[in-house]
Amino acid sequence: GVDFKMKTIEVDGIKVRIQIWDTAGQERYQTITKQYYRRAQGIFLVYDISSERSYQHIVKWASDVDEYAPDGVQKILIGNKADEEHKRQLDREYGMDFYETSACSNLNIKESFTRLTELVLQAHRKELDELRGPPCAPTLARLEEDEQQPLESEDTPKTCWC
Repeated sequence: GVDFKMKTIEVDGIKVRIQIWDTAGQERYQTITKQYYRRAQGIFLVYDISSERSYQHIVKWASDVDEYAPDGVQKILIGNKADEEHKRQLDREYGMDFYETSACSNLNIKESFTRLTELVLQAHRKELDELRGPPCAPTLARLEEDEQQPLESEDTPKTCWC
């Protein structure tokens, strides 16, 4: 039901080892695949451009991803079998990156994997930046001597993380 592969690709000078879980998109595996979404960082939603039925299933799979995958998971829509352009049924977008690919000619295979990895790395960098907080900047204040004011204790909470 589920196929698994490992691949190392380089993005922005960083070697990234990715795990690829192919859940096949078949209805009979749907209950199993929901478990895989929980730890996913990037997801390809793939449909056959020559099959309207395949495309219609994307709506259900996208809904499952929204429900079961972590918030902020990176997604790319893939229209496969681009080499069968004459059989195209439709072409719409879902507010995410879109690639047409061909497993036969390797059209956009590397590009789509690289782009999804870039999106995941960007999301991680943004998350790390948010955790680090704003950079510490010196604060200028007018100091006046007041003997009645107690000095700050070590228990006083800090307002900036450095």
